[in-house]
Amino acid sequence: MNFENEPQPHAPKRRDISLFEGIRTFAASVGTAALLMLSVCGLIGFGPGGGPPALPLPENAAAHAVSASHITAKTETVRTVQLGGDVFGIKLFSDGVIVAALSEIYADGGLKCPASEAGIQPGDYILSVNGNNVETNAALSAVLSENETNTLTLRRGTETFTAQVTSVLCEGSYKAGMWVRDSAAGIGTVTFYTEDGKAFGALGHGICDADTRNVLEIRSGEPAAVSVCGIERGSGGRPGRLRGYFTGGKSLGTLTQNTELGLYGKLSAPHEGETVEVLPRGNVHTGAVQIAATIDDEGMRLFDAELERVSTDGKQETRTLVLHVTDPELLARTGGIVQGMSGCPILQDGKLVGAVTHVFVDDATRGYGIFAETMLENLNEN
Repeated sequence: MNFENEPQPHAPKRRDISLFEGIRTFAASVGTAALLMLSVCGLIGFGPGGGPPALPLPENAAAHAVSASHITAKTETVRTVQLGGDVFGIKLFSDGVIVAALSEIYADGGLKCPASEAGIQPGDYILSVNGNNVETNAALSAVLSENETNTLTLRRGTETFTAQVTSVLCEGSYKAGMWVRDSAAGIGTVTFYTEDGKAFGALGHGICDADTRNVLEIRSGEPAAVSVCGIERGSGGRPGRLRGYFTGGKSLGTLTQNTELGLYGKLSAPHEGETVEVLPRGNVHTGAVQIAATIDDEGMRLFDAELERVSTDGKQETRTLVLHVTDPELLARTGGIVQGMSGCPILQDGKLVGAVTHVFVDDATRGYGIFAETMLENLNEN
């Protein structure tokens, strides 16, 4: 059953938003001061299909598999991980300076956008200027503001190309008409650590650029320790969020992958925690579950919820689960699901089945999730 194509009478259209709390992205108009922006990678619509839970084998199923030559017994490999649920800080640096937006500049009695005239588009990554690599807003701005004409090397998707930009003189410096950014920061939740505790998966979705909505291509990044200092409840169609701050200046490791299916990294020191089994997609079913979440300085705790729908059709992988929070304490303190809970593990019968990814803007007690098996398969441990 595909609920995306099945209208429900009198049901309002759902809007959902990813839960990575306040990804703060830094942007600067070339030649001007930096602009601090709040980025939320929002996604609209979903396509979960309902499916019955896997039926248990009868007691004599193994005997039948042995005695009947036409029946083949299939053995699934049991995968285990360390349980997450810890809130952590995220610092990301893009692989090149991102063109976030273009703007016109008033000069010589008219409006011009040199970057647009050179064929540059929002979402392009600037790699170098006049043959010199640039990695930060400041480095790019310093070069472009001093020279009228510059040759830029950019990346758009998998294509690399050059563009010659002739800037306009405005207020004493040259401007190209681009808003750019080079970094992002915020907080999220770890879904799992690998069995040896050396790597981890988090969020259940990628960190996206605020303007282009594309998954941010990263040059480097760091997980960092944070402290949760409060909860901002959502209201009027605006989702709530966990409030936190970075503690200490020491990096906990490196962030290695920012993908549509999650954020991944390696730790400087192995994590030691509770080991849980990962439940295969086909065995996940509707019914009672628990969310492992950190909402204060008391650490990770388990909260009750219900899985209302499960889809195994492989479509819209970050929204294959529909979750309903039922825990009285979590509802009283947060109103349900809030930003910062991206990646919160979902447990069923003591096994890891998935992670929270999105909240319904019009109903904070409900949200989407991704299968833990999908996240684990996407992890590159090399």
